[in-house]
Amino acid sequence: MLEISPGIYIASDLPVLYLKNIDAIVLSDVHIGYEEEMARKGMFLPKVQKKRFMEVYRNSGKVFKFKRIVINGDFKHLFNKLGKEERDDLNEILSILKDDGIEVTLVKGNHDNYVTLVTDKFDNVEVVDYLDLGDVFLLHGHKEVEIRDNTTYVIGHEHPRISIRDRLGFAKKLQAFLVVPLKSNGSKVIVLPSVGTYQAGNDISLIHNNYMSPIVRNFGVLEKAKPYVIIESEGIMEFPELGLLKNVLF
Repeated sequence: MLEISPGIYIASDLPVLYLKNIDAIVLSDVHIGYEEEMARKGMFLPKVQKKRFMEVYRNSGKVFKFKRIVINGDFKHLFNKLGKEERDDLNEILSILKDDGIEVTLVKGNHDNYVTLVTDKFDNVEVVDYLDLGDVFLLHGHKEVEIRDNTTYVIGHEHPRISIRDRLGFAKKLQAFLVVPLKSNGSKVIVLPSVGTYQAGNDISLIHNNYMSPIVRNFGVLEKAKPYVIIESEGIMEFPELGLLKNVLF
């Protein structure tokens, strides 16, 4: 288990954070319903998003023994409606979590329109725009936020991955957490990797305009940002700061 900020831990090959002070895991960008959206466009994909969420949930329980889950945005995928398969999958997931005695906080992301048509049926689920824990502030990352001192922000939205060239020029693409110092006294942002299998990721880079989240794009000190790279079935590897990786990053 690795502490990447006071009271915030990562472990194994899991795309989740553990927040000790609220005994909760935090994950992001599940995108339940993605396969349904793609089928409407004529692309029929294996249904794996729900299975992937449950796999991460079960494996996290073996490591952290938590009582609460914070889903930090984009639990669902469809923008303009709640799809039938999306509704069924969300109902099934939340029913399992309720039966397991897990409290759920959903921080709304830009894809979470109409999610309350499902969540309102569950008394163990709360839906919020952000979660302010004092020195830790959770938001999805798609909106502007006023930066304050000595605060750790936790966001999703970016789906970060790192693409590294070897000596022959071939690239290896790996999901990663990204810890970015901010242009504010003692503050940082932790960017979560996506849970959704089909949300493969956006490349971590030193170019501010490559980032979708205003907090990273406008306030991030990218040269000092540090990736924590997920090696499937192996664990998490702490990489050097991006400024030291500029010759191997795509």
